[in-house]
Amino acid sequence: MAIESVNINAAVGARKGKPLPNLPADLAAITDLFDRIPTVNGGTAGIAGPWPVERGALIAEITRQIAIFQSTNPSAGSDSTIAPGGPTLRIMNKLAADPPPTAIVDPWPESVSLDDMTQLTYFAGIHSMPGAGPLLPDSKLTHYTRQLIRVTGTSIKWFATVVPESVGATVDSAVPHIFFTPTPIQGGYSDQTYDSFRGWERLWFDYTSRIGGLLTASGVNQILVIPLYKTSQAYNLGSFLKNWQQVVAAVVTAAVNATNPYYLSAPFTFERLYSSSFSNGINVHYAFNSQGIGVHKMTPIVFDIDGQAQTGGSSWRPSNGVIYQNRHAPGGVNPVGLNWYVGSRWNIFDLLEPTTSTYSHHACSQYLLCHGLRTYCK
Repeated sequence: MAIESVNINAAVGARKGKPLPNLPADLAAITDLFDRIPTVNGGTAGIAGPWPVERGALIAEITRQIAIFQSTNPSAGSDSTIAPGGPTLRIMNKLAADPPPTAIVDPWPESVSLDDMTQLTYFAGIHSMPGAGPLLPDSKLTHYTRQLIRVTGTSIKWFATVVPESVGATVDSAVPHIFFTPTPIQGGYSDQTYDSFRGWERLWFDYTSRIGGLLTASGVNQILVIPLYKTSQAYNLGSFLKNWQQVVAAVVTAAVNATNPYYLSAPFTFERLYSSSFSNGINVHYAFNSQGIGVHKMTPIVFDIDGQAQTGGSSWRPSNGVIYQNRHAPGGVNPVGLNWYVGSRWNIFDLLEPTTSTYSHHACSQYLLCHGLRTYCK
């Protein structure tokens, strides 16, 4: 079924040879709807060529197609007309395929920062992660391009992307990395301003620089995609669970083409992905992994960055899950399988980020993912 039902403002077609209102916007809506209905069902999806441009010819062609549709679907009627909310339109909506998602780079938030970023990214040194000793800072100069992408045809409207400079000519073999932020309301981001994205700039800024910097520093051939969902979508991602693969492909295509139009010779495609989340973003992450069509089979590794710290903790422990917990290593053993422990190990990082001594849970999202990507994705 279509993602959203098409409606019209006035009747379309002709009744007993007399044209009906046939408003221009309604004609456009009906031709688009016919083009999404297979020919076997009375539509025009398999018919090559454009609709007529001249108004009289267009009305005549649409009227002819309505008659074909109604003869193919007798319950739709037989009057060669389409009425607002009438049986013909209801059946057309039912038979229409979902419109393909579209993605474009949005110029907002131009006031926050440049799209092209160069920054010194700090992360927990790879060799200091095992055991129970202090985490040692490491750093790398990172270069990447980040974008805000606006999408239609799915339930999530906004996506953030980070394309590392090193991906470049290898973009055809790059793998998407989908990261889920904590629920937006925790940062004061209101669902009421979601459609305009005004007031959400900091969420885009923080996670493109933080997670994007760590992904770039790791050197893996991945492109970061962050679905910027509404708080009300935390337990219901809607149609994104069904068409996520087409959406991510469209988002990455738009981001890469904006970065360098010569990188891709055709729209981006992929056959696997990685995913991660921080804090209670694990709830959305779990829903995506378990309910998204085909997600689980396409994902070799998932990363949970201290989801245990959310209220009530998290019991999701997938067999392919790399789990970071801001807790003491049990018996001083670290890691335990794919479980990594960083509790009370942030002292040296206090020199870089004074809040880590109080908010070391927050530090997990700033410094840990580079280790996971280098260890499990290279």
